[in-house]
Amino acid sequence: MNGIRIIGAGKAAGDKVVTNADMEKIVDTSDRWITEKSGIRSRYFAESLSNGDMAFEAAAAAIRDAGVETEDITVCIVCTFTPDDHTPGVACQTAGRLGLPETTLSFDLNGACSGFIYGCVTAMGLLKPFGGYALIIGSEKISPLMNMGDRATCVLFGDGAGAVVAELSPEAEFAYYGGCIPDNRVLRCDGRTHFIKMEGQEVYRFAVSKASHSISELMRREELTDGDVDYYVCHQANERKIDNVARRVSENGEKFFKNVQSYGNTSAASIPIAIAEMRKAGMLEGRKKLLCAGFGAGLTYGSMYIEFCEKR
Repeated sequence: MNGIRIIGAGKAAGDKVVTNADMEKIVDTSDRWITEKSGIRSRYFAESLSNGDMAFEAAAAAIRDAGVETEDITVCIVCTFTPDDHTPGVACQTAGRLGLPETTLSFDLNGACSGFIYGCVTAMGLLKPFGGYALIIGSEKISPLMNMGDRATCVLFGDGAGAVVAELSPEAEFAYYGGCIPDNRVLRCDGRTHFIKMEGQEVYRFAVSKASHSISELMRREELTDGDVDYYVCHQANERKIDNVARRVSENGEKFFKNVQSYGNTSAASIPIAIAEMRKAGMLEGRKKLLCAGFGAGLTYGSMYIEFCEKR
C-alpha cells in the first residue's frame, strides 16, 4: 500500500496541574458539573512553558522512542492554532532546537482539533519524494485564550504536546477520509478578543455526527471491520462525545482509548498525546492498527487508519 506508519511517540504537558476544584476558585462552576458534562477532572496549564517548549520536549521523546537519527528527519510539521509567534513558526524553532538538517521541510499547520490527522496526511505526501522520516507534532498552549468569565468553555481546555515519528513503508496500511464544513460562528478564536468562543450544543452535535460518519465511511470505503481495528483514538474533547461515537461505530467500546479526564481538550495535541500514553502503557507493542478521528473548528473533521509499528 506504501502508506505511512508510526514508529515512535512522545508527549509533554503544561507545568501546572489544574483540578476541577482549582477551577471552582476561578469561575462559577463545580467539580460535579464539569465531570458530568465532560468527564474532565483535571488539565495542565503551561505557566512557565511556551508552546515551543512543549513541542520540543514531545518531539525529543518521540525521536528517542523511534530510535532514529535527527539527521534522517526530512519533514517536521507542528499542528497548532496557538503558536508563540506569528512567524517564525513553532516547527522552525523546534527544528532548530532539535538540530534537524537545514534541508528538513519545517512548517506549522492549523487544522484546529483535526490538525494531527491533516498533518499525517500531509507528511505522507512529502515523504514520497523526499524519503527519510517525518516528525509530526501536535502542540497547543490554549490557556491564555480562555475567557475565565465563560464558565461553559474555560473548564474544557488544557495545554500540552504530543509527537510521533513516521516512515513510509510498502507494508503500511494507511487510509484517510475527511472534510470541512466552512463555519466561523459555532467554534472560533477571533483576532479581536483572542478568546475561544463556542456554541456547546451545536459543536457537540457536529462532533458526534461527523466523527461517527468519517469513521464509518472510511471503514466502508476500505472494507474494514471492527475486528481490523485494535484501538480507536478520537480527539479527546469530551468523554460523552467519545462514548456516543463508540456506541455508533463499534461493537466494543473498550477499544476507545480515553485520557480526556486528565488532560482536558488539548486540540491538535490530544491524539498524539493519547498515542504516546498508549505507548508508555505497553498497549502498542509489536504492530497495532489504530483508527484515529479528529473534529474541530473550521469546521474540520477527518479519520485515518494507521498502524503503530515498533522499529526493530
